[in-house]
Amino acid sequence: MKKTTVSVTGCSLADILYADIDFTSQAFSACASRRDGDGGLAPGKLVFADALETFAGKDYAQLKRELTGGRAPNAENLGGPAVVGAINASQILSGLPVSFRFYGATGNDRTADFVRSIIARTPLDATAYITLPGPTPSTDVLSDPRANGGKGERTFINTIGACYAYTPECLPDAFFDADIVWFGATALVPPLHENLSGLLKRSHEAGKINVVSTVFDFLNEMRNPDRPWPMGDGPDSYRYIDLLIVDWEEAVRLSGKNDLEGFGSFFRNAGVSSFVVTHGAGDFHIWSDGRLFAESPLTAYPVSALVDEDLAANPSLRGDTTGCGDNFAGGFVASLVGQYAQGAAKGSFDIADAAAWAAASGGFACFCLGGTYLEKTEGEKRGKLRKYHDAYLRQIGKEKKL
Repeated sequence: MKKTTVSVTGCSLADILYADIDFTSQAFSACASRRDGDGGLAPGKLVFADALETFAGKDYAQLKRELTGGRAPNAENLGGPAVVGAINASQILSGLPVSFRFYGATGNDRTADFVRSIIARTPLDATAYITLPGPTPSTDVLSDPRANGGKGERTFINTIGACYAYTPECLPDAFFDADIVWFGATALVPPLHENLSGLLKRSHEAGKINVVSTVFDFLNEMRNPDRPWPMGDGPDSYRYIDLLIVDWEEAVRLSGKNDLEGFGSFFRNAGVSSFVVTHGAGDFHIWSDGRLFAESPLTAYPVSALVDEDLAANPSLRGDTTGCGDNFAGGFVASLVGQYAQGAAKGSFDIADAAAWAAASGGFACFCLGGTYLEKTEGEKRGKLRKYHDAYLRQIGKEKKL
């Protein structure tokens, strides 16, 4: 197995969780969105704190006190699709000659100390995680268990803080020297997202494998709520993407199409080599043109049946769904990286194995509170996920690979 390096940049932040927020309260109703992208709160969607201030005409600190009743948060976790996914991938591949290095920024505050203390307990290399002026990025997660017909719903208020100053110039040459480069949820790091095509092109022309995983793009939703979101700064980005991981809503908003075939055709025609579309607790779909993963038509893959069985049999083990999508992406990338390290040739990477690690990782996150699982010993999480990975391959009728 050859030594392999992975550079990861994008969203890393503190998730600050407030449970039992009443979405029908006067405070919430006063901040509720009237139309898409107006800066108001909408269940299931993300807004930026500074946009909410403009919408409501109040300082965010005051708005937060009104929305939460001034109480302390129920929990604080490490969040952010890029860092959570990278941690999961690094845990799956721990002990192997594979290194994941995260490139990003915190502020110089208590939240930064918290975020860095969590990362220090994982295999992820944070030596390129710098300190910049401004508060550490964070997301206040407001949860109403009564919303959505009693199924519960959340809304997200993001403070970008120090990442407003995290520009492409913050990425050193070493970032592009890695074998695989992963841009995760860069819409929450606007200076990177607005220069994404150039960053992807530089990596692509150096012969690297480019991975992009997305997040709700509030800035572009606010700028043009009636138009498709650009991928970063424009359509050129797509042709430099070897693997794109999106959820259903993001696929719709990026493509301007409302169905699987529509946005599947959009991504294919735009030049993406392979893509994955997740859909919450429903099937996910994968397509590949054969340049990286083996050629595959657009195919539906189920979620992990064993995870569902274990949760049904042991309801006390249920945590929450925070980070399920982020861990799913990390599992998919872990398989890609592991196969690369084992010498797989481009065009032969095994999609079924990637789907198995992704389904196992996304499902396993349901057993945890928060998206980041902290291991007691190296290899612990890989061992727990292996059970679900192997069962998933049996579920879809495939042999074990990684």
